[in-house]
Amino acid sequence: MKMNEHSTVFPDSFYRVTVKGLCVREGKILLFHESPALSGKWEIPGGGLDFGEDIKLGLKREIEEETGLTIKKISDKPFYVWTHRFENNERKLGWYYSLVLAYRIDFEDLNFTATDECEAIEFFSKEDLKTIELCGQTNELADIFDPKDFEELF
Repeated sequence: MKMNEHSTVFPDSFYRVTVKGLCVREGKILLFHESPALSGKWEIPGGGLDFGEDIKLGLKREIEEETGLTIKKISDKPFYVWTHRFENNERKLGWYYSLVLAYRIDFEDLNFTATDECEAIEFFSKEDLKTIELCGQTNELADIFDPKDFEELF
């Protein structure tokens, strides 16, 4: 992107805020496989906040909508933060930026039933992240995910 490039849709300071959940067990991170109607790729659970929505309530809402799973614990602050540029997206906005706030989470259980949005869930190692097809914002995770960041008990 050129430094003087401007969006015709959003003000220059606008970022869409996305909240993601990092469930890590035994050094592996849980990803959701989106249905083919969406991306058909592996994605970090979570989604975009609604205007004015509380971060933790939004994260719980997004994950429950996608999978029916219930979060039992969320870290007090994000573990990872990054930005992602969406281009040629389903929102027909040309391009826009997303600010991703990724919180450590844990679930009540992983009794998962496929939904219209999510076909499967699976744990992946850092090495695995470089060999699977990741969706949009999840691509950055392959570079920043470090299992050592999650060694402390949660």
